Amino acid sequence: MAEIVRSRTPFYGRRSVTAPATCAQRHMWNLIQRQLPDASFYDVSHWAGLPPHAAVPDVLTVLSELVGRYEALRTAFGPGPEGTLTQRVLRSGTFETEIAATEPGEDPRDVLRAWRRRMRQTAFDLTTAPLLRAMVVVADGAPVLAAFHVSHLAADLMSLRHLAAELTRLLAARTTGRPAPSPAAFRQPVEQAEYERSPRGQALLARSRAYWRDQLATAPATMFPALAARAARAARAAEPGVPDRYSAVMDSRAAFLALPVLAERWRVSTSAVLLTAVATLLGRRAGLPVCTLRLLAANRFTPELRCAVANLHQEVPVTIDLTGDSVPALARRAFAACTTAYANGLYDPDHAEELLRAAERERGTGISLSCCFNDIRAAHETRGGGRPAPAHAVRAALPDTVVTRHPFTEGEDFFLVADDEEPGWLRLVLNADTRAFPPPEVHTFLRDIERLLVEHVVDAPQQTRMTGRSA
Repeated sequence: MAEIVRSRTPFYGRRSVTAPATCAQRHMWNLIQRQLPDASFYDVSHWAGLPPHAAVPDVLTVLSELVGRYEALRTAFGPGPEGTLTQRVLRSGTFETEIAATEPGEDPRDVLRAWRRRMRQTAFDLTTAPLLRAMVVVADGAPVLAAFHVSHLAADLMSLRHLAAELTRLLAARTTGRPAPSPAAFRQPVEQAEYERSPRGQALLARSRAYWRDQLATAPATMFPALAARAARAARAAEPGVPDRYSAVMDSRAAFLALPVLAERWRVSTSAVLLTAVATLLGRRAGLPVCTLRLLAANRFTPELRCAVANLHQEVPVTIDLTGDSVPALARRAFAACTTAYANGLYDPDHAEELLRAAERERGTGISLSCCFNDIRAAHETRGGGRPAPAHAVRAALPDTVVTRHPFTEGEDFFLVADDEEPGWLRLVLNADTRAFPPPEVHTFLRDIERLLVEHVVDAPQQTRMTGRSA
């Protein structure tokens, strides 16, 4: 077992400031308070392999520099004088860093996994900054990887990917004696809040409000018509041995190879291909001509936000029309629909809640937007690039697929995550309410996604009808 030394790493920023929270920060605060306020459920972690010739003090110095540079990492949150959420940026302080020295033969990634498990067991106090912890793994006397663990209120996954890239760039410059590269232009969360209150920002929020109104007018009340009212959850809880949530993971080379083939054939992104398959299976399962899902929007639509470190993500609904027999046409409708949804991914969460309640009153029934599609692949919007795999190679990869139970937990009826962390593989993790999806059917649904993708690669391109057998 690795020997662990815990320390406090100091940081120094340019300013201390208090400002209103951004829309995305309020969105995440509401989710945390509504679902799991005392847990680390919404924390995010990421890691980076370190360049050679660095020493532990070098890594700690760069980590300190990054926390000083990006204000979101040294921000606390809480209600302001009028009860609205505020962000409070600290100018200086310390954050926790663990330095773990591996034993001979111990895999640094095992140390990383153990650290991640421990971090998930210790919730952040959201009113006390910084909402960040770090770890450095040392093997044979040299640091080989570093990791960040943050509250999702402070930063999202794309932020951590950016931090990892900056960490390795700054370390490489430091250890080779080169000048440190200048950071790309970015916007701090305080300035993002100012933008949202500007005339231009208000116009953007008004447009997204109209989008929400349109979506709520067409979305079905639920994608699970047979699912009992949520009050039945309390009755289910009394049944011994019956979990109310279940997750499974599928690692598929065949699906990974199929996505770019179909993206080129249908002239859409690989994410739209995957969304088309998921929406089709859900719609067929529900017996509905449409499928409504919440997409997790990154909201990095301007250059100064692409390199920002903050929580910018919000969840936006999209309704996909499943009628007609032409799968390419369906895929292109899905592509257009999700493109429009992402364009409206920045919205005022309080306005969205008001619109939802108004739509429910008008219909006289509740509206559940509890199906989520989260494509966190690094290249999820591209068509894959390069030459797509031939059909026989896609089919030949099917025996490699593995589907197993997974510890992932979410609070929705249906939550699907697509990941490409392992090169050459597509990983799909599905967490579902067991009243909607008994555990065996979670496994079946994942297999059906793969089967549907592979069938459309292998079958003649002129085949247009998409089928599914989930029930």
